[in-house]
Amino acid sequence: MDIYLLLFLVFVVAPISMVIHESGHLIGAKTMRADHITLSIGLGKMIGSLSFKKIHIKFHTVFFLGGLLKSERTPTYKPLEIIWVTICGLLSSGLFTILFYLLYNIYTNYYIQLLFLFNGWLFIVNTIPFKIKGKQSDGYMIYKIILQIIQK
Repeated sequence: MDIYLLLFLVFVVAPISMVIHESGHLIGAKTMRADHITLSIGLGKMIGSLSFKKIHIKFHTVFFLGGLLKSERTPTYKPLEIIWVTICGLLSSGLFTILFYLLYNIYTNYYIQLLFLFNGWLFIVNTIPFKIKGKQSDGYMIYKIILQIIQK
């Protein structure tokens, strides 16, 4: 991989892919009538923010590492509604994986291939249930809620 592809991966593909994934959660939260939605892009110190209606977007210094969506609603979400919001992020990553794959087959180049592969990786990794240092994947969130439903 040459330096241009690496820079493109870190500074373009990763942030765009995180925004795509977290926007899926945002759409899911909106469909469940969330009262407040906060989308955080990246890690580290907050460097800026945007707000409109009930949506707040925060930008952090290490914008290419991670994203997080928090949403709140009164009354609180029911378990199946939480699963829906969680699945929407996965669906978004999966849909864009397919779209970038189709685009790659039309316009074959390494830059589009990176978009296809990274979104596919994001979809697969987030589907796997795991929890590391208090952070949990979407798959873990769904798994945990299904276990709670079954145990009731």
